[in-house]
Amino acid sequence: MTWLYQYRREQYIGGGFVLRQFLLLVRLPNIFTTPTNILTGYFAVVLPSGNVDALQITYLIFSSALLYTAGIVFNDYFDIEIDLRERPNRPLPSKSITTKKALLIGIISLLSSNLLALAVGVNSFAICVVLSAIVIAYDYKLKNTLIGPIVMGSARALNIILGASPALFAAILLNENHILVRIMFVSLSLLAYVFSISLLSRKEIVARGEEHVRENYDANRQIVAISFLIIFAVVISITFAVFLGIFKFELFASLSLFSLIMFFTFRQTNFHDPLTIQNAIKHMVISIVVLDSVFIIGLTGSYYGLLTLVLVPVALLSSKKLYVT
Repeated sequence: MTWLYQYRREQYIGGGFVLRQFLLLVRLPNIFTTPTNILTGYFAVVLPSGNVDALQITYLIFSSALLYTAGIVFNDYFDIEIDLRERPNRPLPSKSITTKKALLIGIISLLSSNLLALAVGVNSFAICVVLSAIVIAYDYKLKNTLIGPIVMGSARALNIILGASPALFAAILLNENHILVRIMFVSLSLLAYVFSISLLSRKEIVARGEEHVRENYDANRQIVAISFLIIFAVVISITFAVFLGIFKFELFASLSLFSLIMFFTFRQTNFHDPLTIQNAIKHMVISIVVLDSVFIIGLTGSYYGLLTLVLVPVALLSSKKLYVT
């Protein structure tokens, strides 16, 4: 019986290792930031007092999560040569997961995402197809270009639009301008915020490659300043939007929380240290949930917005074991 116990133990440990490598590959903590994008978009066009379809929301949430999974997997698949030099311990370069399996995971996730969107409706499917194309183009070619951060921000903005898709086109046809203003404001705000994260993520790569070199100090400081100013502009614009009647006053509690997180993130980060930059980006990515909660509270009131914040500790706890960037 000893050999049987040892065999089962090895199988259990081996299975746990494979599962961990898969969760590392798909960046599990990041996936928790996608459902709130969908909820934000949905509630921007369909208020809880209206005709809320829980099944539509569920399909769109899983569609978004699967599309994000595909994007992350394809990102590592196309970056395999770079990761062999710079991140050899990650699942693909270490061969813990083969590139063939990664490609299969990416394709299945992408197709499943689009099928779920199609189950919601043709409009949702069309947006998901466009979003899929943007994700693949970013991973394959656009990531390291000048427009890379804009493309990344646009993908997140389209994720908001995906959430709004069941009722968005009806709102356009009926000229419901107040709804269109809300969805455009929310989408552009998230685009700007993710753009700032993408700028800093490039700073992380530079810092990792030049860990002992400080000759780019001024350029690095400018990138940090631009990112901070973008986030400051987002916070100020949300404040103005409240006084213009676009959002409810209740959002100020969540907006204050978001502002404090950003302030202390920038204040405590040494932007010449790749490890602290990586930690800052992790907190900023997870704070997408907090920013979404600001909008959801502003659209629906405190109940739904505060409920979404449950995803923050879940993402943080998983990020202690699994990397985000």
